Amino acid sequence: MINQERLVNTFLELVAIDSPTGHEEAISLDLAERLVGLGGEVLRDEHGNLVARWPGADGRADWLMLSAHMDTAGTDVGIKPQIRDGVIYSDGTTILGGDDKSGVAVILEVLSVLQERNLSHPPLEVVITVSEETGLLGARLLDKSQLLSRRGYVMDSGGPAGIIVVSAPSQDSLQATVRGKKAHAGSEPERGINAIRVASEAIAAMPLGRIDEETTANIGVIEGGTATNIVPDEVRVRGEARSRDDMKLAHQTAAMARAFEAAAERNGARVELKIKRMYNTYAWTEKTPTVAAAIAAAERLGLTPRTKAGGGGTDANIYAEYGIQCAVLSTGQQDVHTPNEHIAISDMVNSARWLLEATTA
Repeated sequence: MINQERLVNTFLELVAIDSPTGHEEAISLDLAERLVGLGGEVLRDEHGNLVARWPGADGRADWLMLSAHMDTAGTDVGIKPQIRDGVIYSDGTTILGGDDKSGVAVILEVLSVLQERNLSHPPLEVVITVSEETGLLGARLLDKSQLLSRRGYVMDSGGPAGIIVVSAPSQDSLQATVRGKKAHAGSEPERGINAIRVASEAIAAMPLGRIDEETTANIGVIEGGTATNIVPDEVRVRGEARSRDDMKLAHQTAAMARAFEAAAERNGARVELKIKRMYNTYAWTEKTPTVAAAIAAAERLGLTPRTKAGGGGTDANIYAEYGIQCAVLSTGQQDVHTPNEHIAISDMVNSARWLLEATTA
């Protein structure tokens, strides 16, 4: 029942709309129009988040959420998708944007099939968020009290259809401002305190990368300095830590903070730290209703269901905090956030078949 040509065309149209995080106005308006055209009652909040609803076709009362995000990672624009041997790529100069426009395209295709075939389904609540790539900001800003669903599917994971993400980490963001002392780098460098060097000492001393099977940490942004002949008196550093174990996360975040404080003390500098919890962990099992339903739907289609623990957060983290149990399903995206990103058309089609089966069961 899935119309492969329509699904692919929808995906190609969506990736051609520039939508880096924070610049989603055009795609938000485009998607609102598409959802209205599919018969949805569409609400668009001041941030650009979309909530659309369809009453059930068979008298069922429990609402089912279908969710994805419309923004793309980084700053890439002008994405030019190409199809080679049944796989969609960018032209190699940008990301593709399959994270998460593949999820959006899959949801739109399922809605189209439900409408044209007049298929039985529970009341549906489609939520498409902005700014997911920067700490799930859109979902955090969304007024969750308006949501009617207590269960659902978030279409935002990689790999072939059948993969179900059943847990995800908590994340702490860390911002450090290291303040040293400015001086002329050529005539009197000894009078300065090099903030970049202090920050570098701190970063070199802290555990980073893969800490254990549940925990990761990264320093991703360093900004500071004004000229090569000036000892820099300020540098700003941004990083993160994630873990599916909150005790481990607390230990890792504290270790990163201590590294900054110790380096500043050794060098006579100062450091200002801001640590913020971005989202919290959740964990489902194969008996959790949405997970069990996804497994059963995959098996009916001859797909191989596989549950896995996630290393990153999705909007499902935010929904879980509000009592909405969402399984995260794969859409076929691969090598996301890189110029090598790609998605096999067959995987995206199977993802749509899978979601349709789970929605109509």
